[in-house]
Amino acid sequence: MTDVLAVTCGIFREELRALGPKFPGLRPVFLDSMLHMRPGELQDRIDELLEVRRPERVLFIYGDCTPRIVELCRRPGFTKTRGINCCEIILGREDYRRLRKAGAFFFLPEWTRRWRAVFERELGFAGGRGVEEMLREVHDRFIYLDTGVVPVPRDTLDEIARELGLPMSVRETGLSRLEESIADVLEEIRAG
Repeated sequence: MTDVLAVTCGIFREELRALGPKFPGLRPVFLDSMLHMRPGELQDRIDELLEVRRPERVLFIYGDCTPRIVELCRRPGFTKTRGINCCEIILGREDYRRLRKAGAFFFLPEWTRRWRAVFERELGFAGGRGVEEMLREVHDRFIYLDTGVVPVPRDTLDEIARELGLPMSVRETGLSRLEESIADVLEEIRAG
């Protein structure tokens, strides 16, 4: 099979590096995970990448982060991982929905390292003011999704829980769902 360009959210950088040997024809290009907060800019970056590379086969390792990603997947040889967001891709649909319905707010390793930038710069909660109230309207706890690729940052998780005012737990997810999702959509590309 010819190589497949994997346009990938940077949130999965370490996970894709760990899975790389299992998918030798996959050529990942990582885009900054903060672009999730600016869908128009994310789509511009994707469009620029596709214009420069002109790939025949593309796998988006993304949720439904822009409407155009879904539209692009109607092209022959283009597809995406299943899931509305990165957390659903890692957890699977049932677990993600059950935990969200129960009030969970998720942290993945990459955003955990940059949590202050996410909450202060991207969401506009300078110094944490207002974030507790916003979070408590919909959430009652934090869950760190441990993909097993990087050590669990326990001190950072304690800091997040303390500063944002919700309890934090760790859920071991591993990489099996992400690996399965990638394998499934690559099979679709091969069959297509």
